[in-house]
Amino acid sequence: MNGLLNEKQTEQLSKLALELSQEIGFVTEVSGNGVVALCAVEALNRSLEKDDSTLPPGQIGAIVKIKVIKGFVYATVREVVRQENSTGPVQHVIMYLDYLGHGIKAPYSPTGVMFDRGISDFPCPGQMVYETTLEDIESIFGANDMNHFHVGTVFPQHVTQASIMTDAMLGKHFAVLGSTGTGKSCTVALLIHRLVERMPNGHIIMLDPHNEYEAAFKDCGEHFDINNLRLPYWMMNFEEHVELFVGLRRSLDREVEIDILRRCLQAARIDAAETMSSEKITVDTPIPYKLSFMLKYLENEMGRLENPDTLTPYMRLKNKIEELRRDARFSFMFSGLLANDNLSEVIGNLLRFPVNGKPVSTIDLSGVPSEIVNVVVSMISRLVFDFALWSKGGDAKPILLVCEEAHRYVPTEDHTVFASTRKAIEQIAKEGRKYGVSLGLVSQRPADVSESALSQCGTIFAMRMNNERDQNFVSHVMPEGAKGSLAALSSLQNREALIVGEGVRAPVRVKFDSLDESKRPSSTNPAYSSDWQNDISNQTFINDAIKHWRSQGR
Repeated sequence: MNGLLNEKQTEQLSKLALELSQEIGFVTEVSGNGVVALCAVEALNRSLEKDDSTLPPGQIGAIVKIKVIKGFVYATVREVVRQENSTGPVQHVIMYLDYLGHGIKAPYSPTGVMFDRGISDFPCPGQMVYETTLEDIESIFGANDMNHFHVGTVFPQHVTQASIMTDAMLGKHFAVLGSTGTGKSCTVALLIHRLVERMPNGHIIMLDPHNEYEAAFKDCGEHFDINNLRLPYWMMNFEEHVELFVGLRRSLDREVEIDILRRCLQAARIDAAETMSSEKITVDTPIPYKLSFMLKYLENEMGRLENPDTLTPYMRLKNKIEELRRDARFSFMFSGLLANDNLSEVIGNLLRFPVNGKPVSTIDLSGVPSEIVNVVVSMISRLVFDFALWSKGGDAKPILLVCEEAHRYVPTEDHTVFASTRKAIEQIAKEGRKYGVSLGLVSQRPADVSESALSQCGTIFAMRMNNERDQNFVSHVMPEGAKGSLAALSSLQNREALIVGEGVRAPVRVKFDSLDESKRPSSTNPAYSSDWQNDISNQTFINDAIKHWRSQGR
């Protein structure tokens, strides 16, 4: 390999490395993003025979340190290969190392080392490579103050607690990504529980498409489903009105229908506004209006037309409004009781103002009719952002919106029913931190999530991914795409993740803590091997399921 020292120098330095207890090799090549080191196998195996505080340095993902003029450069092991042109038993290996950061001795700091992610003093060929100690790992990952919370233990010895920087993680958004069955839901529940333990008066909203999280936050959360969720129809903006009343169908009448809806909606809002000037009212102004006024308006407009062909858009709109009013599935939006101005109550309930010991809102979307779920998610996301925008300053509090199954609501495709939802969540991703809105995206299909939204996530919890397309996509949006880190994605265990970005001081592989049974989401897989052993003895569960099915609730 180019840059390797001659055999005599190699032998002399190798012997020197073996004489010192913590030295494992020396640097042979240096580049801007990493180094190459020649290490003795005997030195790498030495730590396996000792029972001390050194960490095994020869493992993929392990951390080593290189002595430089100003302290140490820390690096992670990306690849280990046999020395070229060597025969017989392996005595020396070449280690490829990726930079992790720079540590300087600081006797008065709790850990004795000041760690910085940047490299201010690069190593040179010939400088020694050392094992790291638990004190080194503690200085990098083990911070413990009000701006940190612990989520697990650091690979490979799992002794040091892994700390996440609260303000950095929430201030610049985060994402939890991984294949199905890797423990994403438990990881999300763990993150939120740890946040709530540190900050019991937070404001966290969870969009829960499968009703997994109600069980996880019984003690600290308020649960909403179609039975107690109240989202007045007049809170929709014009784009959401179009998605619900007109839809995405392509027809010659569509643009005509949209124009009629615009005029009708603005007239209804102006008629309902008693204290505002009509010049300040738009189709998006959240003013309670009556559906009966819209129906009457459409009837009056139809009465002025003589050509039957031009009545079709009016009739279609009128029929759609009447259908939504009659359908019991939509009562949480179109009940007549919701025509009053209860915006303050809706905001207080969903955003937890006041908290009253329950900082988490879990919103069960599983019972929301499929033809309206896109509008519901869009309304909630936009409500969070708009309220934060207009309440900035004074007593305003930061808000966290967690979006499960993000690939459904923030898809890569433009032309889907979730166009307004994607627009609302992407707005939070791009501008939310300016107004105190944090976004958490959770998905098992990151390649199908809008790159515009995912690339704004400053901290990424990357769990095991077997799909190469997902791995490649994550490599593009990762704040720090170290080759060694990405290569480990397919070999992570369940409840393990690679954490990179603003929320950690350096990329770290973590084994997450196990949650108590009472705090876990209800997302366990069925046990076929035991469930299929016995026949059904009581069929009442069929009638119960039909009852829930018909009533659209449990």
